[in-house]
Amino acid sequence: MIDFPKIALTLLVAMIVVSPTTFAEDRWKPEDPFAAINGEPIFLGELNLVLVERFGVNQVNKVDIRVQQATAALLVRRHLALRALHEQAGESLAAIVDRQVESLESELKRRGSDLGRYAKERLSTEKAVRDDLDFKISWGQYLKSRLTEANLQRFFENRKANYGGGRWEVSQIFVAVDSSDSDAVQSVRSSLANLVREIRDSDDIGQAFAAAARDHSDSVSASDGGMMGWVEKDGDLPTSVMQAVRSTKPGEISDPLQSPLGMHVVLVHQFEEIPITFDDLNDIAPLRRDAANALFDYLIQTQKDARVSWLIKSLEPPSLDVASQEN
Repeated sequence: MIDFPKIALTLLVAMIVVSPTTFAEDRWKPEDPFAAINGEPIFLGELNLVLVERFGVNQVNKVDIRVQQATAALLVRRHLALRALHEQAGESLAAIVDRQVESLESELKRRGSDLGRYAKERLSTEKAVRDDLDFKISWGQYLKSRLTEANLQRFFENRKANYGGGRWEVSQIFVAVDSSDSDAVQSVRSSLANLVREIRDSDDIGQAFAAAARDHSDSVSASDGGMMGWVEKDGDLPTSVMQAVRSTKPGEISDPLQSPLGMHVVLVHQFEEIPITFDDLNDIAPLRRDAANALFDYLIQTQKDARVSWLIKSLEPPSLDVASQEN
């Protein structure tokens, strides 16, 4: 099943370890709301449930605050999407969710447990468990109805270049950095951002980039001014770097971006289109993922007039462009 978009929680696993920036306010309970959409609360129990189930923690207040903020942002987006799904499906969807909750309760009873105990083991509440199931089932039903082969083909036709429909000649500046050291990552990102501004302001971006690569890049291509040659697909470069290549126009450079290897800046020299059809795809999983993300963003956009209020300020992300917000 498609994983829930779009906060990249897998990139946050490395930050689960205890750090000085944890949410240490033990006075909050699972029944307390951390945010609200048009006055309708979203409770900490649901945040706890996601953290416990995804990361296997048993002390939520020890999780890095950035992970908590990212998860809280994801839950706000999920609730916005769920509002749209409820508006579209109405009672028929509610009936499916009710049956699934009843099925879970029956299974728990067979095991000698109940929904309340199940929730408590996850530092959560029965309502949070129901809300979590509501989203998973509603989102799954929506994807099933939308991600048909015909719709995937239409999505593909509008984005061929993202799936191997061309090749790019690129150079890169690469700086190795330990992704688990957030301070080091931020320091390198800041330095590269300054370097990018200098290159963009130069009279000749190509020459300036090559000189910067020779002086600063840790890549084996540094002596060649960062020249990597032609790339076509994920695997030629890390996935996040290939995404940046595809979204950068010829003659332009990307902003600094992170991969599991370190920090990168890419310069796209030129692009050559290679004809490709839907039937040529060997793996449609990336296409399905991107289409699911686009659908998720569409649902959220339908709720652009919703008012998001953050009730626990320490959980509010530094920036969250999901709907109008109240402070």
